[in-house]
Parts: sequence; structure tokens; C-alpha cells
Amino acid sequence: MTSPAAPSSPPKCAFEVQVAKEDFKFHAAHFVAFDGFREPLHGHNYRVGVRLLGNRKIGPDGYLIDFGDVKRVTKEVCKKLNNHFLCPMNSNVLNISISTRVSNNSTTAASEQSPPQQMTLTCQDGSIFSFPLQDVAQLPIVHASSEELAIYIWSQLLQHLTPSYLSVERGIHTLEITVTEAPGQEAKFSWPVPADEESARLDVASFVSQAAKPPAPCLVAPQVCCPDCIKVKAGTPQEIAQQAMLERLTKAMNQAGVQWNNGPLTCQDVEQFLNTE
Repeated sequence: MTSPAAPSSPPKCAFEVQVAKEDFKFHAAHFVAFDGFREPLHGHNYRVGVRLLGNRKIGPDGYLIDFGDVKRVTKEVCKKLNNHFLCPMNSNVLNISISTRVSNNSTTAASEQSPPQQMTLTCQDGSIFSFPLQDVAQLPIVHASSEELAIYIWSQLLQHLTPSYLSVERGIHTLEITVTEAPGQEAKFSWPVPADEESARLDVASFVSQAAKPPAPCLVAPQVCCPDCIKVKAGTPQEIAQQAMLERLTKAMNQAGVQWNNGPLTCQDVEQFLNTE
């Protein structure tokens, strides 16, 4: 039996493996915070999927990669995150400190000789969260979003499986991670497998745009949380919420192609329509 002839224009990927097991999951708390905005503290039942893209030939063992290797490493990563608060240690809007709890309920500077330790997060809006340090997953991310969690898990899998094994031994050129926080609500991150071990740990901050972002209304707390929010927060909490809803409605109508006076709708236009009897 002869081998099939290669196509004149070889596909970028002929073999791929996808693994998304029932136990690729972790339950964790988080909130996303950026300049002028903070979500309420909440949690998700996260699920993880792994996709590996290879070359046009599989290994001499008949595998692109052994499913067992992928399952073992992914379950280890999920276990470390399970039942923890996901703390973005590289956040630029959270003041994060670690102290040591002592018997008289006072605190001193953290040291290795004086556990247990406590992590305190102070937010722009003045909210303060305190967690036992052992309940915190200290992650090298900027925001505790599903997108950044996917980058983090990508790096963890690369470090455990190693680029040399994936790229050289198995011929895998791309690794894709899916993080699902709710049914129908997921984030994917796909990135080439590097050739060297030093590139296995990605800098999450390098994937975050540095473009200026207009401040969002902080509906968590009615008070002004930062200087940029002063204009946004003019009015009562109810008025703030109504304005935010009006802005979202205006944006949706403009995206749908609705026009007024040969131009895009403004919030004032939509408000006038809503108030017309």
C-alpha cells in the first residue's frame, strides 16, 4: 500500500486534538476591576478545554499527543485554582498587601516565620476585601477575566508539557485554551508553541491594550471612586444606572443601523423617543 500523495497546497494543520473532560473544571471567586469600574465579588463554575494543532503527520505511536498527558496536566492546573479567590497580582487599580495575623488580632509585616497570613485588597471605590492567604490564587494577570485566565492556563500547560516535547517530539505548533465561565459564555486563546523553554511563560500584560478607555459608571458604589468618574457619576445611583442603560440602548440601535436626521442616534434622541407619548 502506497502512502497518499501530499496535496499540492498542504494545509496548515492536518491533525488536531481537542480535550475537554468533565473534570477540567474549577470553582472560584473573582471580580474584574479597571480604572473607574469594579464588578461585585462573585463566582463561576469554570470549565477548561484544550486544543492542540499539529503537522501533517502523527507520531510513530499513532498519536498526535497522548490524551493522558494533556489530562494529567490540565487537571493539576484546575486543582490549584479550585475553591480560591482569583487575585490579579499585576492589577493597576488594586492596592494589594499581605500581612500576618497574630493572636491578639493585630497585624505585623508578613514574614515566613509568622503564619497565618492575610491578603487585603483596597479598590478605587474604597471597598476593602480581606482573604486568608491560603484561599487566594495569586495569578500573574492584570484582570481576573476569562481571557486572561486562558493566557495563564496556556502558560501553565506549556511549562508542564514543555515546548521541546510539544514542538520537537510531537510536532505540535499551536496550543489553544478555552475557558468557559457559564454555558454559552467562553473565551479562547490561541498562540504558537515556542521553540525554547524561556518563552513558555507569557506576559499577560503584553496582551492588554494600553489605549485610553473612557471611565465606566461604577454601579457598585454611588460615591466617586476616582477623579475620572466625577463627570460620569453626577446624579443619584438610580440616575447613574438609567444613564448607563440609555447609553447601551443607543449603542445597540446604532449598531443595528438606526439613523436619525441622516446621522447616528445620540442618547438625547433615544431619551426623547422614550418620553414621547
